[in-house]
Amino acid sequence: MTHTAPQSTPHTGARPAGTDDPAGSVPALSVEGVSKSFGGLHVLSSVDFTVPAGTVFGIAGPNGAGKTTLLNLLTGFGTLSGGRVRIHGEDATGGDARAVNALGVARTFQNIRLFRGLTVAEQVRAGGYRHRRASLLGSLVGSPRDRADTCAGREAADELLDVVGLGGRGDVLAETMSYGDMRRVEIARALATRPSLLMLDEPTAGMNEADWSPIADLLERLRADGMTIVVVEHNMRLIERVCDRVAVIAAGEVIAEDAPAPCLRRPEVRRAYFGK
Repeated sequence: MTHTAPQSTPHTGARPAGTDDPAGSVPALSVEGVSKSFGGLHVLSSVDFTVPAGTVFGIAGPNGAGKTTLLNLLTGFGTLSGGRVRIHGEDATGGDARAVNALGVARTFQNIRLFRGLTVAEQVRAGGYRHRRASLLGSLVGSPRDRADTCAGREAADELLDVVGLGGRGDVLAETMSYGDMRRVEIARALATRPSLLMLDEPTAGMNEADWSPIADLLERLRADGMTIVVVEHNMRLIERVCDRVAVIAAGEVIAEDAPAPCLRRPEVRRAYFGK
């Protein structure tokens, strides 16, 4: 079933402290010579690109190109063999997932990673847990601050579920939902962390156009609200529709970077996807 999200998007998160850049001169993400090797196997070699704030940047390429490995490195799920990563101008090289998240980054995964046994609303509230102000003791005794945090978390979760097109389904056990709807839950949970930079690993994988089109609508609204998005995708129609620029990776290297339409028409890109 396809769900239609409303036409407005709530404020999902402010730029982290110390990174305010009203002129937009500081990129949201700078990837400088990033490489990764496993033993003698070179998975990524000198990957470079820059993502301006407030844009949607695509990462495309054939299977095995190193796209998910790159996203893992950018979000603290792995150690670089070389290079540097900057997020909103801050050096994030070598940071773990918690440190990267503190810089305003949230992500989804290629393989859906929902918490078993939790409802849709509980999944989303878990994403916003780090913003709770109550102490552990306050949470145990049900202090006024804890009650306020709980109420605010429920309201934020309901609002985000409306945004991703799942309004009114917060009480549904997440693992019983359709594949496309579980993808939407993951995006809502990522948004609950209030990111300024959202990274999505194949958010429309396995979907037909009726299912992925509302997600494309959502990404366009998030960009209009000021969020920066990096999306790894095989869906070239989505890349062309929502991305301002795209980098194509093959055999661990960036072989082309441009606006989507001209980039995807380049001979070297077509060879990477289709061979000679």
